[in-house]
Amino acid sequence: MFKIFETRTKEECMCDKYKQLMHRAYKVALTDKEESDRLNAKARKILNELQRMEYDKIDH
Repeated sequence: MFKIFETRTKEECMCDKYKQLMHRAYKVALTDKEESDRLNAKARKILNELQRMEYDKIDH
């Protein structure tokens, strides 16, 4: 009924964090390559963790 009452799993939260980091890395890449690489590295760690947990709903 209302999404505000639904609880989210740890995997869903991590997936959202991954998406946010990749989006920020893409935007920052135009101005700051080092910052973009740092954000990509953080996102890759989250992606690896999700794959290790066998979470299959990741939007690459």
